[in-house]
Amino acid sequence: MTDVHTPMQQSKLQNYNSNRGAAAYRADYQNKLHRKWSDRRERALLSRYFQTIGLVESILDLPCGHGRLSGFLQQRCKRLIEADWSFSMVSLSRKDSSKDAHGHMRCSALEIPLPDRSVEVALSFRLSHHLETQELRERHLRELFRVSNQAVVVTWFSASSLKNRLRQLRTMLTGKKPKNVMVNDRVRAIATELGFRQQAAKPLFLIGSGHVVGLFTRDPAK
Repeated sequence: MTDVHTPMQQSKLQNYNSNRGAAAYRADYQNKLHRKWSDRRERALLSRYFQTIGLVESILDLPCGHGRLSGFLQQRCKRLIEADWSFSMVSLSRKDSSKDAHGHMRCSALEIPLPDRSVEVALSFRLSHHLETQELRERHLRELFRVSNQAVVVTWFSASSLKNRLRQLRTMLTGKKPKNVMVNDRVRAIATELGFRQQAAKPLFLIGSGHVVGLFTRDPAK
């Protein structure tokens, strides 16, 4: 894949694509308290969002990581596709969630190898803030809206969050690298442009996390 398909720091990419990195990522969610809290909150929001979405034919989970959400998602669709850029993550997901997912593939979230409107729901958790430029973060969003026929559930790091405001202060004082953020209004504008309506945009936590979990559904008129 070219650089545009792997728009993260090489050290992060190498770790994410390694067997050791994939295993460590899974262990984090099994052992670290803040990861467990985040996982619980994400599932609570997803449960609420799927009350709006309902049972669907197909869900794309990209990036799927080690398949953390596969059991949850499989209960809400007839066909679950787990996808990730990392070979190691796809392999680990296939091993851990073989009974949950109906298909696995390695691909980029910036160029999803699926036709337009080919899945009912496209879901992407914890990727946007790893993409290094605004252009790439928007490209990621557009791909999710392109392949979805019914709904998109996606996270981004909010520019207006308390955590980002604090990071901006640290950036000014110490030169620390700024966060890779998105403005909530811009996310909503892209969704509207592509025929979706924002149904919800809930912060993961008001303090301690800048992530927002958004739900968008396709406008029936589009």
